[in-house]
Amino acid sequence: MTAWLPTAHATPPTNVPTTAADYGARWLASRFVSDGNGNKFIPATGSPTTPEPSNTMQAALALAAAGVEEATFDDAVDWLKANVTTTIAPGGTDNPGRLGYLLLVADAAGESPTSFGGVDLVTRLGNLRQTTGADTGLFGSADPTYDGTFRQSLAILGLRAVGQSVDSSSTTWLLGQQCAGGSNADDGGWRSYGGSTCDGDDADSNSTAFAIQALVSVSHTTYSGEVGDALGWLDAVQESDAGFAYQPAYASDPNSTSLVIQAIIAGGGNPTSATWQKSGGTLNPYTSLLSWQIGCTANPGDVGAFASPWSSGAPDLLATQQSVWGAAGAPFPLNPSFTTPTPTPCIP
Repeated sequence: MTAWLPTAHATPPTNVPTTAADYGARWLASRFVSDGNGNKFIPATGSPTTPEPSNTMQAALALAAAGVEEATFDDAVDWLKANVTTTIAPGGTDNPGRLGYLLLVADAAGESPTSFGGVDLVTRLGNLRQTTGADTGLFGSADPTYDGTFRQSLAILGLRAVGQSVDSSSTTWLLGQQCAGGSNADDGGWRSYGGSTCDGDDADSNSTAFAIQALVSVSHTTYSGEVGDALGWLDAVQESDAGFAYQPAYASDPNSTSLVIQAIIAGGGNPTSATWQKSGGTLNPYTSLLSWQIGCTANPGDVGAFASPWSSGAPDLLATQQSVWGAAGAPFPLNPSFTTPTPTPCIP
């Protein structure tokens, strides 16, 4: 398998993670556009008047994680409330991952999860839980091959964010995707779907990071063994730059590194501790993540955004959204505290 090669990037505008989160959130706030009714959304790529609900939710969560740009966050929540049906049911079918994200947004905004834009998000999500068959406990009936752990974890996180209990069948399904057995390099990590028997290259950092956060949200005590095994797998696959790749065959990227930072903190760890340091203690997951942030020598409109291995040094919207989560040190569910003013990058 050919490894992804990291893209060279300039000196970041700060080496303080929370400040980097503020800068990233400030850039994200500038990406929102108005719908003409006082509400704001993130537009689809190449179509500035077409809303993209998934990016709108993820960007809103980034603003809440950083605790800045509260007015834009509120306008985004209002847009999501006004467009709740199309947000949770793309193509007309309720999506459990989107419902999970929206519950996280509702919680961060202090909105009612049972009457968000007139919709009971809790009931809508609960109705998606399979109650019979091989995938009992899984949220959603669509093929889980590529997104099973992701959507299950988001659904659990969303329910826990708003104080709802989670049926044991749902955590059992999630636990069933963790690689186990002690016989190969996957053990401890999570795969998207397929059961615990893994062949050495199934587990990925993103599924693992979301699963850790979901299980901790239910009960860190109950699932301490599984969480500890997962963190051990992440430790084993950490890259030499102290960041994380989607899978060990690839180079580190900001999205994966940020999600793992969330998981480390959710699991009770510190991303700057000796466990996660490389190169004699000079590197840690935060230094890897912040190395992707676009610095002060770039186009002023790009400063604060995060690039990715796929953006050739340019701002990457998804990378910036997810990077802010980790830079802010904010695992899900969030507990935002908004502050003002937002710092301006590159001004001493």
